[in-house]
Amino acid sequence: MSNEDANNVPLMFQAQIPDRGKIQYAGNVEPATKWINQWLNGCPPAPETVDKNIPIWKRPQVQPAVKLPEFGADVHTQKYQIRWRLITNSGQDEDVIRPVIGAKGLPFFPGSSMKGAFRRACLTDAERDRYCGGTEKTDRGEKRTVPGLLRFHGGYPDMASWKKRDRLVDVVHGQQPYQVMQSSASHTANVQISLYQPRFKFGISCTKPLSKTEWDKIWEIWERALGSGIGSRVSAGYGYVDKVNKDESITPIENCKRVIFSAILSGQGITSQLLNRTAEFRPNMFKAVLRGHTLRILAGITNEAVAKALTQKIWGGIDGGATVGNVGILFAVDDKDIQLGEHIYRQNGKGVSMPIYKLKIGRFDLLQVSEISTELRQFLRQLIRFSMLLGGFGKSWRRIHHKLFDRSFDVSYFKNDDKPMIGCHWEFLQESEKLWVLNNASGLSSVTQFLQETQASAIAWLQSEGYQPNGYVKNWRETWHPTNVQVWGRIAQDNGDSQAIQWFHGNYFDRQSIKNSELTGWAARRGFDSQVGRIWHRMYPRYVKDKAGNLIRLKNQYIELLTIFPDRSVETKQFLDFLNSQSNFNQLWGNK
Repeated sequence: MSNEDANNVPLMFQAQIPDRGKIQYAGNVEPATKWINQWLNGCPPAPETVDKNIPIWKRPQVQPAVKLPEFGADVHTQKYQIRWRLITNSGQDEDVIRPVIGAKGLPFFPGSSMKGAFRRACLTDAERDRYCGGTEKTDRGEKRTVPGLLRFHGGYPDMASWKKRDRLVDVVHGQQPYQVMQSSASHTANVQISLYQPRFKFGISCTKPLSKTEWDKIWEIWERALGSGIGSRVSAGYGYVDKVNKDESITPIENCKRVIFSAILSGQGITSQLLNRTAEFRPNMFKAVLRGHTLRILAGITNEAVAKALTQKIWGGIDGGATVGNVGILFAVDDKDIQLGEHIYRQNGKGVSMPIYKLKIGRFDLLQVSEISTELRQFLRQLIRFSMLLGGFGKSWRRIHHKLFDRSFDVSYFKNDDKPMIGCHWEFLQESEKLWVLNNASGLSSVTQFLQETQASAIAWLQSEGYQPNGYVKNWRETWHPTNVQVWGRIAQDNGDSQAIQWFHGNYFDRQSIKNSELTGWAARRGFDSQVGRIWHRMYPRYVKDKAGNLIRLKNQYIELLTIFPDRSVETKQFLDFLNSQSNFNQLWGNK
């Protein structure tokens, strides 16, 4: 085969090596997009004729009608809607996760995977043996395999809506070493290919006739399996489904027995983007933040090896071998309760659009994957409260939402319409009042007490795992230890009363500035990579008990918090001296 002929072979069938079929190029979506377009253009019927001189990844997006598979007349079926994304790793390529693809290029969920999930969802050995098969002893005392009654035909898309070209290239961006440990650590966005909100039809048949009552029981078992999620990365929110009823209405499928606790919350900020700049609200951001804070807190009470191992025990990982974590996440939101928009600003004379979101109400669940101890349950509760107290979730979680808290600041930062959006803001709603960090009327000692309790809960879990508090990790940038972090706070009277917001963009006192310093970090610019700062800024709503003992939120009042991981620069020392002697912030945590 000539080189020219070889280059005409679709990427799906080329070797996953540089300059051939390799699509795993960080920051470059073109090879993966080309792979997607070749895949979809190969699905029947053939797409419309286009100019072959135009590169494939630049050709008009064609959505050909696809003849979808049909199950046999003896196969019982049911339809389900994937809430967010579904990953079914084919295992065909060494460095990229991509779907299992069947005849004529259609993705499917394998019957073998379906049977495995169904088998795990059976409540008794008798159910497992009857439906999925088992073993029995012969007259000679030997064991032999006995097939089950059911045949699992897998699942196929029942609508062509799975062919969302701008959504199929998914992204995994591990930033933990870069943000928590060392700012010089490498971090790249890796490509994976997953289906975005597809609708699947699953089929099951039986070797003999069964009653309607027993078929109802079979589908009940299958939906119990679906309640735990299907496919890969379910601990990050992938693979959860809703049932599509005959009238096309939707019924959520959830395994309530797995819920450790739920949080009802609202939020707004900057939406994540895929590599092709498509905006997407991505629920896996919750796990990313909680995992990072787990590592920070554990690094403040033990050594690096134990901190990493216990973090992986909770959330899973691949260090030292693939591990399934004890805890997963699930985020549920109705489409009507989340709005996507854009923040537009001018840069170099051109308009630039940043995608933003506003979530009215959503439910975040922590899910039990395997048995967890009472100590871990308590630590997890403190962990999500800690995450909400000092920061937020998703992009720019270290900063407050500038448009929400810029009342007096509007004349400087946004006045020329030439500044990007910064920050986010999240709140627990009244339904989750038990997760509020309360503020007493006399001061901010309740914040100090909460931070102490959070560290104490981490120590209790550490000890329950057979370890004792033993020093801390001194060479990580964001270790949660009193010698490495300081928390400062004040009470703000309304959402225009943030004092620190201006300090990030100008002088804070007598021409002294922390802008673009090691403390605040900076965005990538000519000759310099981006730098994550060492300071978090939060406006946390004030929650108190009224005279009747009811928990209430004080309208438009906030606790303004600065969390600082000091470096040794002159700018940082001067700023800390200013906070201590000339500001109305009080130190709530950490050594001076």
